[in-house]
Amino acid sequence: MFENIKSKFPVFKLNPNLVFMDSAASALKVDSMIKSINDCYSYEYSNIHRGVYDLSAKLSKKYEDSRLNISNFICSPSQENIIFTKNATEGINLISSLFINDFINDGDEIIISELEHHANIVPWHLAKKIKNFNLIVVEINKNGEINYDDLIEKINSRTKLISLTHMSNVTGAITNFEKIKGLRKKFDIALLVDGCQYAAHNQLNIADLDPDFYVFSAHKLYGPTGLGILYMKDKWLEKFSPYQGGGSMIEKVEMQSSTYAKGYQKFEAGTPPIVQVIGFSSAIDFLKSNDMKKISSYENDLQNYTSEKLKYINSLKIYGDLETKGSIISFNMGNLHHNDVALILDKKNIATRSGHHCAQPLMKKFNTKGTVRVSFGIYNNKSEADYLCESIKELKKILE
Repeated sequence: MFENIKSKFPVFKLNPNLVFMDSAASALKVDSMIKSINDCYSYEYSNIHRGVYDLSAKLSKKYEDSRLNISNFICSPSQENIIFTKNATEGINLISSLFINDFINDGDEIIISELEHHANIVPWHLAKKIKNFNLIVVEINKNGEINYDDLIEKINSRTKLISLTHMSNVTGAITNFEKIKGLRKKFDIALLVDGCQYAAHNQLNIADLDPDFYVFSAHKLYGPTGLGILYMKDKWLEKFSPYQGGGSMIEKVEMQSSTYAKGYQKFEAGTPPIVQVIGFSSAIDFLKSNDMKKISSYENDLQNYTSEKLKYINSLKIYGDLETKGSIISFNMGNLHHNDVALILDKKNIATRSGHHCAQPLMKKFNTKGTVRVSFGIYNNKSEADYLCESIKELKKILE
């Protein structure tokens, strides 16, 4: 389906034999996105908003058109709900800080799960130093996905916020938010979704999912680093106070007081990530031109194909052996250290990720210090999956 797609990624011109299987950490960069950034810096750049001269006015429009493009890509009700941050982690910290300040009281509860990335754990630890709320942790089942019976049992009238990953960066497990939709409505519970992995590989429909907050990062969708996307519902745009103070987020400033801009502008203090936003919009155009539904189907098929082949390798253990999952496979091989496995694969020009993947509590649950993680992108194929499996068989003979 995507036989010639590698030609769109400059890295393969320098290293045509590279087998890159680390897209869950950060995707490779597509040429059209790189060109849009180069062009912006070379021919279009100025600071935006409030500039009356032509260069600034044109770039301001391109920047806000990019916000609209991003909004449409995720099926957001409006571009007015899209806030730009420096990464998804900042988006979660923004929500944790503002939600704790005004909407959490002593004894209230916030729910997370054992599947979470550190970015959806540590901010709540910091928040607990400010408010005496209870951080409730939902267990996973033996297959490495959320235990929905446990989740449902832990939701009650004290629950104020549920903050969960949409897709695990370790097991690839995809969270089914439909299972808690009724309880969210019954108890008026806010929902924050970490979509860093899901948004990169699936057609996201914010309108159907109906979260209060949704975060993801541009760099996992073939876009630039330094940019996170935070979707925020209208009611929270109105209720929340600003996260940071400075230029752009104000309405009027006097020496002893300030009033603030409305909507998303209230949360975008300082010089905006102009070039990153425009670059990301170009990456989205690339994804749209290849159809996210087709990309998702292709990558899921590749994951299933690879998982089935890996299962026949003796002593190889897959964490999260699920029928339905995203394009991520985490595994270990007997007593071999995950770093040793990844290093030898690198000698074969196969790039994988080894370690705890910013998920130490999950590693503890799995009784391991870390895993080897294979994650796919649009540029991977079944020939590479075959090469990976054969290389693992070879290194198994070397190390055992």
